Amino acid sequence: MGILSFLPPEEAVLKPVFFLIDGNSFGNHLPVSGFNFRVPLPVCCRGGHVKNLKDLRDGKYMTVEDMKSECSKFVEWVNNVMISHQGSTIDELRVRFYLDKDSQRYIDKWIEIAMGKQVKKLELDFPSLLHRPSNAYYPFPKECFPGIEFLTSLCLVNVGVSDEVMEFVLSNCPMLETLHLKNSPLLIHPKVSCSSLRLKHLNISHSESIQTIEISAPNLVSFEYHKLRKVPFHIWYAPKLTELDYSNWLDFNIAYLVSQLCNYLPQLVTLRLSLFLMDLPRFPKFTSLRNLTCITASIDSRLLLLKSLIEASPLLHKFKLLVSSFCFFAIIKDHKEFKSGIEEVGKEEAQPNKYLKEVEIVGFLGQPVEVEFVTYLLKMAIKLEKIVIHGKLERITQNLAHQLMKNRPGAELVLL
Repeated sequence: MGILSFLPPEEAVLKPVFFLIDGNSFGNHLPVSGFNFRVPLPVCCRGGHVKNLKDLRDGKYMTVEDMKSECSKFVEWVNNVMISHQGSTIDELRVRFYLDKDSQRYIDKWIEIAMGKQVKKLELDFPSLLHRPSNAYYPFPKECFPGIEFLTSLCLVNVGVSDEVMEFVLSNCPMLETLHLKNSPLLIHPKVSCSSLRLKHLNISHSESIQTIEISAPNLVSFEYHKLRKVPFHIWYAPKLTELDYSNWLDFNIAYLVSQLCNYLPQLVTLRLSLFLMDLPRFPKFTSLRNLTCITASIDSRLLLLKSLIEASPLLHKFKLLVSSFCFFAIIKDHKEFKSGIEEVGKEEAQPNKYLKEVEIVGFLGQPVEVEFVTYLLKMAIKLEKIVIHGKLERITQNLAHQLMKNRPGAELVLL
C-alpha cells in the first residue's frame, strides 16, 4: 500500500480552514489560509528497504524504488493542489517529504506560486533516510520571486542554504522576522547584518559545516544555536536580545560561552543550556534572568553544580531541569579540580530566592543527589508556589511530598 493512499485529503490544508481539499480541485472563492503538504514518513531503514508508519505495524518493508515512486506521487499531488488553487493569497506553505535536488524544478515552482500569492510563512523539510552528499540537497533558490517581500517567517530544514543565499534572503525579505536553518551543509560563515533588519528570531542548528557566525541585528530577540562542537560566534550588535538557547554537546565550555556573550548576559531573560560538559563551577551574574532551563546528564557532580548557576540568577522566576539519559556526553576534563569545585559549592549555605515560584524536573530517577538537589530548591525558594516532578519511583516521590510539606507547606506538588 502506498503512503499517499491513506493520507486524509483534508491534511493538506492548515487550520483554521474553511474548505477541504479533494486532491484535485478547489472552489474559486472559498478562503484557504495555507497548505500543509506532509505524509507519514518512514521511520526506519534496513538493507536498502524502509518502513512507513502504516506498514510498520504489518511488518512490511518498502524498497528504495518504492520510495522513489512515492516521491513522484507526492510531487504530482502537490503540483495539482498548487496549480489548481484559485485564491489570491496563501498565508502559509509547509512541505515535508523525502525530496532532494532531483525535484528542484518542481519545488522552485511551488515557491514561486506561493510567493506570487504573498505567502507569509514558508517551511520546507526534506529529510533523508540514507546518507545524502551536500550537493544532493535541494538548493534554496537565490531568485527574487515577485512577492518575496511579504515573507515574515522562513524555516528550512534539510535544505541546501549557502552563505550567499542566506545573505540574499535577508537582503530581499524586509518583513522577515523568523529565520530557522537546520542541517544545512552549505553554511560555512553565516552572517546576519543589516541596520534595517526586522529579524527577531534566529535559529541555526545542526549545521556541522559552520566555522563562524556573525550577528548584527538591531531587533533580534532570540537566538538558538545547536551543534556538536563549538564555533566562534560574534554578536556584534543585538540590543534587544533577551532569549538564548545554546548547546554544543562534545566540547561545551562555560568560559568560552561567557566570553562570546559578555556584553549580553545582563539583559538575558530566558536561557536554555545543555550542560553535558562543564569546566567552571562558578557562573557570572545573570541579573535579568527570569526563566532558566538546563539539560544535563544523570551524574552527581552536574546536579550539585547547578546550585552555582541558580544562585547567579537572583531574579529567577521559573527553573526547569531535564535529566538526560545520554550519559556518554557527560565528560569531565579534570576530575580532581572538578571535585574540589563541587565540594566548595556544596559547603555553601543556600541563598534565599524570593522570586523563584515554579520548578520542574524531568527524568527524575530518585538518586540521593537528586533528592538533595530538590531539598536545596525547597529551602532556597522561599516563595515557591509549584514544583512538578516527572519521576518513576513512588517511594521517593512520596518522600519528596513529605519534604515539601515540611519546608514549603503552601506550595503545590505535582507528581507525574
